[in-house]
Amino acid sequence: MANATRPRDVGAGRFSLARWRSLFAPGARQILKFGLVALAASWLGFYFITGLPYIELETFRATINLHVVTGLVFIPYLVSLVVARRLPGGSPLDVPLVALLGVYLAGTVFSLDWRVSLEVALTAIMAIGVFYVLSDGRALRRWQLEAALMAALLATAVYALWIVGGDYLDWLQLTDAVRGSISAGDLIPPTVPKLHDVGDHPNILGGMLAMALPFFLVAVFRPLPRPLRALAAAALLVIALAVFLSLARSAWLAAGAGAFTSALLLAVATPGGRAFLGRLVPSRPRWRWLLAAATLAVLVVAAIAAVSVLQSVEARPLWLFRASGGPRLDVLGAGAEMIQDYPLYGTGPGLYSLLYPEYSGQFPLHAFHSHNGYLQVAIDLGAFGVAAMILLAAALLWLLAAGLRRAQGGALLSLIACAGALAAFATFSLFDAPNGFKGPLVALAAVGAVAVLSYREAMHSVAPAGDGGRWPRLDVVVQLGARVLVPVALAGLLVTWGRLDAAHFYYSEGVANANAARWPEAIAKAERAVELDPQYALYRLQLGVTEGAAYLETRRPALLESALGQLERAVELEPRSAIALVNLSMLLAQGGDRAGARERALAAIEFANSDPAVVLAAGTALETANYGTEAVAAYARAIALDAGLADSPFWNSSSFRRARYLDIIAQSGLVFNTCGYLELARDDLPPGRLTRDQALVACEAQVAANPDDLEQRVSYGGALIDEGDLDAAFVQIDYVLVRQPDNGRARTEFGRWYAAQGEVDAAREQWLLAGQLNQAPALVLLGDSYPPGQVPPEVIDELRSELRGEASQVQFHLIGILYYRSKFFRVSPHVTLLPGEWQQAVPARYSEAVDALERWTAPR
Repeated sequence: MANATRPRDVGAGRFSLARWRSLFAPGARQILKFGLVALAASWLGFYFITGLPYIELETFRATINLHVVTGLVFIPYLVSLVVARRLPGGSPLDVPLVALLGVYLAGTVFSLDWRVSLEVALTAIMAIGVFYVLSDGRALRRWQLEAALMAALLATAVYALWIVGGDYLDWLQLTDAVRGSISAGDLIPPTVPKLHDVGDHPNILGGMLAMALPFFLVAVFRPLPRPLRALAAAALLVIALAVFLSLARSAWLAAGAGAFTSALLLAVATPGGRAFLGRLVPSRPRWRWLLAAATLAVLVVAAIAAVSVLQSVEARPLWLFRASGGPRLDVLGAGAEMIQDYPLYGTGPGLYSLLYPEYSGQFPLHAFHSHNGYLQVAIDLGAFGVAAMILLAAALLWLLAAGLRRAQGGALLSLIACAGALAAFATFSLFDAPNGFKGPLVALAAVGAVAVLSYREAMHSVAPAGDGGRWPRLDVVVQLGARVLVPVALAGLLVTWGRLDAAHFYYSEGVANANAARWPEAIAKAERAVELDPQYALYRLQLGVTEGAAYLETRRPALLESALGQLERAVELEPRSAIALVNLSMLLAQGGDRAGARERALAAIEFANSDPAVVLAAGTALETANYGTEAVAAYARAIALDAGLADSPFWNSSSFRRARYLDIIAQSGLVFNTCGYLELARDDLPPGRLTRDQALVACEAQVAANPDDLEQRVSYGGALIDEGDLDAAFVQIDYVLVRQPDNGRARTEFGRWYAAQGEVDAAREQWLLAGQLNQAPALVLLGDSYPPGQVPPEVIDELRSELRGEASQVQFHLIGILYYRSKFFRVSPHVTLLPGEWQQAVPARYSEAVDALERWTAPR
């Protein structure tokens, strides 16, 4: 009996196992498919969400993270190519991309500073590598890659909105602490919050998210279940909100261009869209042309009307009507001059910031790039770069056009989304330069990869008609050569990163030891960095600064000699470095080389342009070297660059500065800006050629001559409050607030106006609003309006967060920090300038804020 039943049991077992496999295999495949989507989304999200490594506090760690995350994907991809004995690519974009790669490498070779250009070229190679990994088609299908890209961009937007939401909650807590309760009117902050601390930069983040809008717009019209389409619509609103809160007008225009392009293609390239248009558009060609012309005319009239309305509105918020036109025109003009000087090969990638001081230097905080992506290509890569970009754009347009003619279903909708995203990127590049930023370049690579996968799907699923669907015939050697060069370039990228990271490690260790004043260890690490990367000006500079700081503490002559040698070599490698020059000048002055100190100090001032810290430090070197006339001129220029320095205790800390203070003020031109002169000190005006009464009369004349200069009106209104003329003061302050409701300085003065009349609650209301508008003086006044020991903790925390904004360039040398971070890419220096007397130049507003925090937090 048992033997009779055994075969049936075995057969049943086999049937059961097969049945279980049939049940679970499809589920396992689905898990694998969506798992790959999640992994790809996480990989892309890293590039989108993390900041630029060189602006992070821990630069080396952030740089290593970027390289490791990239290598974790690139290395297995390269291994798979070798094992499978195959080449990457195989799309119409191969030759243009390799041509662009070659232009970047040639631009680096012929660059004015090849070592700096190398960093930017490596970023471009990384983006090309991302494109080839994503467009390979063996790991990710078209829909998977598109889903991963959308998920990564949506996660970026949600995270950015989460941070803004935290800022909003902080505002509500501060409001509740000051007012004692929150009403419906308190729910609206005094100004629109802005995205921050996500991605490469708020403007760049806005442009990148604008590229996401077409994908979510198209997803709404996909044949998906209603819940998924509703989810896509909700995500579309989230992305749109994030784009708006970037407050980047270029991103707004990009979002509009991308959405319009996708909507237009949905209408004309899809069967449903054509059917819908057929019901709306007349059948006769003449009537169609008339309808198109009328629609265009309506759009033009609407745009003109919108601009006219915005220009005529009296209340023009600062978050929307920012005075950025002048700086942008300046940097565009400087870029055009660079092209004239370097038309063929360009200046080299990444050198705009280094060269900008020679061409203008008026707006150093806007000098990262030329604020136009197309112009930036011509600046960086010259005529060859422009030709390569035109070739790539033409190939991409051909791919989209061919794909749109052939594609059906999901591939067609994906190509429509890609076309919209590329239109957004192209529009954004008219007003910003995303060329050197990792986030938008990776996003562009991902969009290109989706387009290529959609194109392949269309070409394989539909038989071509004639020659119209084929890529124009290319030489086989060129095509194969381009594909061979891609893995070579990716392997070279990883090897080069490894070599550069080794030197960067020792540099970072040297900075850490210098921060702790462990001079022998700091010098040893910095020397090792120089040995590994001797052509990098930054490493020479940091070694010189470290040895110079050690000399100032120990006074060992050998350290001075070595520091001077390293700084001289840094200047040879980067002659435009005002920071290297001024450090060299201060050490030469300490060593008694008067002529050398003077020469280097004057050169530093020339290249410093709008950097008051460098100019001030150069002034101390000139004073130490006993060049009084030049020192007075340097000090005067520092005050002209930062008027807040005029009432600093620095001017009383040496007999020379005390004796020549009137000359310094006179040469600074401060007395000609009498309204700003009045603003410097309310109770103790710095001595000068004008009495307070004379300055008040002159300021009134300035306001009458320039009635639209709102900053002068604020200063004049504050002076009138000090004089007790509250009615006249109200006229000036109200004039400003009607036109700029979010003018923080005007809100601060309005609070003083209320306080002068004893209306403490109303004054606190204005100071609260001003505090949210980044006015630390208002927070000081707000805290001082409470009895000792009763200042709300929220006010203390808010002032701490705003303290850096009230520091001058002396306390927070932003221009110097940005100089090295945006131009040398691998830096986080503990100091940019050697310590000295110049550090005593503290603005009164900064001292007042520090004193207030000490008073409020002192134990009682």
